[in-house]
Amino acid sequence: MNSFISEALEALELSETERKLLWLLAGHSCKFVGVSWLKVASMAKTLEVSSKTIQRALKHLKELGIIKRVRTVRPVSGGFGASLTIICPIELSYREMAQELGSSTVEEQEKQKETFLFKAFKKDLKDLRHQGEIDFSYLVQFVPKEFIESVRPFVSAQEAFSLWGKVHVASKRYAPSVANIIDPAISAFKASVLAYKSNRIKKSFGAYFWGTIQSVLSVEQRKENALNILNWLD
Repeated sequence: MNSFISEALEALELSETERKLLWLLAGHSCKFVGVSWLKVASMAKTLEVSSKTIQRALKHLKELGIIKRVRTVRPVSGGFGASLTIICPIELSYREMAQELGSSTVEEQEKQKETFLFKAFKKDLKDLRHQGEIDFSYLVQFVPKEFIESVRPFVSAQEAFSLWGKVHVASKRYAPSVANIIDPAISAFKASVLAYKSNRIKKSFGAYFWGTIQSVLSVEQRKENALNILNWLD
């Protein structure tokens, strides 16, 4: 990862703050390759700049495709927690130089840069995949403990992560006002397992779970709406 960043910095036009920030993120990505849990405030304090400066730098790095920002989920409430930063330089753009010069030489150089970045990232992914399948300990930062314990006897860690992702999406669409989505998610999973054991699932388990979690969260949202109306009347 360090050698990749060194070469990537040579290929990209970044500000001094953006360069320092990229090294900072890489230095705090030891537990998982390319993944940093540093908060914006911590980044700003370490680099001795304002939080707004860090946010602008993160935005630029994100636009270049070098990083992704992913919101985590609080294990207790199921709400959003701090964002984590993933170094993933896949989609890069070099429009400025190409538009100014428009020469075939420049275009060829830019293609070489993009090829280098993509190959380097693919190598990181290949090395990571060969380290073996992940276990449930990798999910504690992303998936509530109660949900993990409920699904663990039936699915793999990757499948558990995928199922919680469905819960996450469904909650934003169908239950935006519901604070606790963990219990409904567990209920939906248990109902899906029962349906699977009873041979009532015609397509896939994931598709059935998606339909179930939609229904369960929609009910929770209606309860929340009714409660809000009663509180308003009081």
